[in-house]
Amino acid sequence: MTNENGTRPGGRVEDIVDSANRCSKAALAATLWLVLGACGEEVPTAVDDALIPDDPVTVEVRLSWEEFASNLQVLGGYGSPQELGTGVAAHEYGGSLEARTLVGFAPYPVAASVPDSTGTTRVDSTLTRIGGRVVARLDTVSPVLVDGVAELALGATTQEWHARTANWDFSVDTVLDQRPWPEPGGGPVIALATAVWDPTQGDSVVFELDSAQVELWADTADVTRGARLDALTAGARVKVLDANLRIDVRPSVHPDTVIQVTAGRNRLTFLYTPKPEPPPDGIRIGGAPAWRSVLDVSVPSQLEGPAELCAAVTCPVRLTSRQLNQASLILTTRRSDPAFQPTDSVGVDLRPVLDRDALPKAPLGSSLVGALGKRVPASAFGDGEGTQVEVPLTAFLKAILESEEGADISAPRTLAILSPFEPISISFGSFFGPGTAGAPVLKLIVTAGRSIQLP
Repeated sequence: MTNENGTRPGGRVEDIVDSANRCSKAALAATLWLVLGACGEEVPTAVDDALIPDDPVTVEVRLSWEEFASNLQVLGGYGSPQELGTGVAAHEYGGSLEARTLVGFAPYPVAASVPDSTGTTRVDSTLTRIGGRVVARLDTVSPVLVDGVAELALGATTQEWHARTANWDFSVDTVLDQRPWPEPGGGPVIALATAVWDPTQGDSVVFELDSAQVELWADTADVTRGARLDALTAGARVKVLDANLRIDVRPSVHPDTVIQVTAGRNRLTFLYTPKPEPPPDGIRIGGAPAWRSVLDVSVPSQLEGPAELCAAVTCPVRLTSRQLNQASLILTTRRSDPAFQPTDSVGVDLRPVLDRDALPKAPLGSSLVGALGKRVPASAFGDGEGTQVEVPLTAFLKAILESEEGADISAPRTLAILSPFEPISISFGSFFGPGTAGAPVLKLIVTAGRSIQLP
């Protein structure tokens, strides 16, 4: 028997299955409708989208010193003034600073190319020294002068000195050899000449020498050989960029002519007093030798605020590396000691301390800031005291969080605050430390998912 369309009763297998599926879906839809209607709620795909979680919330979190840091130490002695390659001369600068530059000269040239009486240039190794002068080149950018000028003095050193370790009290200050100066500050010296430097007239100051002194310095076997440059003007401070000895000689091939040969400097350093003491309640970087400040950092595993975070999600909120977008250390500048107040911008760098037990000589990781560090104007350490400086350390904190989350890494927990170049200047930068109104703060930018309301 066949239907009107020519098929037997029951139809094809495909039609039977399709019909059964439609019946099942209809029954399921009816059941869901009754259940949802009984609950009085709508499905998440309905017109009311209040049940869909909003976009994640991003907030700024600030942690006080007590919440993230501990064990602050200020360590000194990194590098030597000799590494700067420049010197300082100061007298009663900032009310207390005394600084003197020591310079040693290379051996004298033993020959010179000189035209003879016929005009032919010849190499003459018979030179008669008749006098000379020390020419010191000074920095014209940031000198501190009185009435626009500074009076300087040059003297010949009378004791052997070691450029790498010489300081105000010792001419040599090594582990196996420590020799005090006969007089602190590199003395006594044999007075040679004085000169007044006016930076509007050029960057050089000249000290004239007689032939006797030039001959004394010709003896390279003399271990005391060298000069000391002092500032005589109270309140002045100048930076000595370089110094050399220019010698007047008469060549044998043309004895009625005076020519000049140069013995450059082969060592240069500076001595100063008073020696700064570590601050009892602050942070210090820079100086020569340089200062570093180190602290231990802990990252909270849970956040209890701020209010806008807790309003969006249920506090406490677990803090993970994926939620941390950005992190920075906020330092507040402090007026430095007047004798060591910066006259140029100060760079601030942050580096992980790779082995805390090895401090003060512990190896450091890569910079978290960049090659030049975070630049802070010199005024921030004077009249601009209280300037906030934000220095990034996102990678450092993320590494700590990842290690706590079980990542196969051992993240350093100690951070060094320092100058990106050590040493860079006799001046240093100061910041408020723990227990003060300007104590460091840790700033976090955190993104967290909003709470989901379940039926």
